[in-house]
Amino acid sequence: MGRVLLIITLLVTVVFTALSQDDVISIGKIKIDGNTKTKNSIILRELMFEKDSSYTTKQWQEAKTKSIENLINTSLFHSATITLNPDSNKSNSVNIKVVERWYLWPIPQITIDERNFNVWLQTRSLERLSAGVFLTKENFRGRMEEVKLLFMAGYNQQFGFAYDAPYINKKKTFGLGAEVVWTGRHEVNNATLGDKQDYYKNVDEMVQRDLLAAIHFRYRKNYYVSHILQLRFKNYSFSDSLLANSSYYSWQGLKELPYFGIYYKLKDDHRDYKPYPLHGYYLDVELFKNGFGLLKNQGMSLWDIKTTLRKYWQLTDRFYFAGGFIGKISNYQNQPHFLQKSLGYGRDFVRGYEYYVIDGTNYGVAKANIKWAVIPQKKVRLSFISTDKFNTIPYAFYLNLFYDVGYVTEFKQNDATNTLPGSFLNSFGIGLDFTTYYDKVARFEVARNHLGETGFFLHFIAPI
Repeated sequence: MGRVLLIITLLVTVVFTALSQDDVISIGKIKIDGNTKTKNSIILRELMFEKDSSYTTKQWQEAKTKSIENLINTSLFHSATITLNPDSNKSNSVNIKVVERWYLWPIPQITIDERNFNVWLQTRSLERLSAGVFLTKENFRGRMEEVKLLFMAGYNQQFGFAYDAPYINKKKTFGLGAEVVWTGRHEVNNATLGDKQDYYKNVDEMVQRDLLAAIHFRYRKNYYVSHILQLRFKNYSFSDSLLANSSYYSWQGLKELPYFGIYYKLKDDHRDYKPYPLHGYYLDVELFKNGFGLLKNQGMSLWDIKTTLRKYWQLTDRFYFAGGFIGKISNYQNQPHFLQKSLGYGRDFVRGYEYYVIDGTNYGVAKANIKWAVIPQKKVRLSFISTDKFNTIPYAFYLNLFYDVGYVTEFKQNDATNTLPGSFLNSFGIGLDFTTYYDKVARFEVARNHLGETGFFLHFIAPI
């Protein structure tokens, strides 16, 4: 009986050892192909595995998937594949194949002086258009650096330069950048009346000129958490006619308003695909400080704290759910109007209220989306285009049902015609999202708000 138990024990040990060995993947060399511009070190920075290391099958699959997501989220590549190839020494070499994007964009720019495309569609006024050239060199020197030159003339005028280097040290954890931008405007939003922007225009002079000079520092120790710290100097110049028209537009009515500012952002980003996520989550915390009372005749000292949280789930093969929250608090009630940015700007809005701005000291917005992949991610190859930077077009369509809620606290100087601050905002609707290459997203939505208004809206960013 003892011999039988011994034999069984030995057999179980041999089988367990064999299975354990089969379950371990040893990584030897890492070979990279397709990166005619991008340095190998930039690609290696995004990998969740290392050479001369061993992983279980499960660990390897997770590392491989996350590495591909990291590479795509650099916005340097159309696609990335990672394959294992056995070597003679019983380890495995890893082959990484990337398809690079086009990195130089001398694009003619036509911009609309409106908060969003839907507001401009109400008037379709060509007077509110500006034209210029926006030259962007992405992946400069193959090190993921970015250089931007901007020349804009017309309704508004703008000239600027920006440079960003995400990594300046060997470990690729520290980065820095700088920008200088001058803007001149003949027309500005000088008040909010009836929950909509009111404008002041003077064709004979620039009613506002502003200069921004900033330098920023980045820190990214691991793959998902990053920090950015920006030091700013801003100088605003307002015309006498503008200040006479709006007493709240500048800080304490000052015609010249120079000040220093600081901005900090902590970001924890686990999204599978940043332009249109389906899995993972995103969290950030932003701190804004405008003015330190250091300059002559400038006692402005204002701060904001803002946070964003988004979470994405896959429910079935083709059904997905996403939820998001945006919140902001401020320390001031009597802020100058030109710094007011509550709901209705950028992606901080409740769907169905695109035609409104809702000014206030603090606000919060919660959004929920359930979507079905009408056409999951597919690709079409255009044989008549030779370069792989343009000849393969990915696309997908998603049908959405959504519900949003929001609330904004009132300013002390809120005009009586503005009724949405202090009101419970909510909306629901249906939409169709389209995604394609070079991170392009188009959303077509029909939404109904708590005012009983129903509208059709077009957007060019992910819903959450």
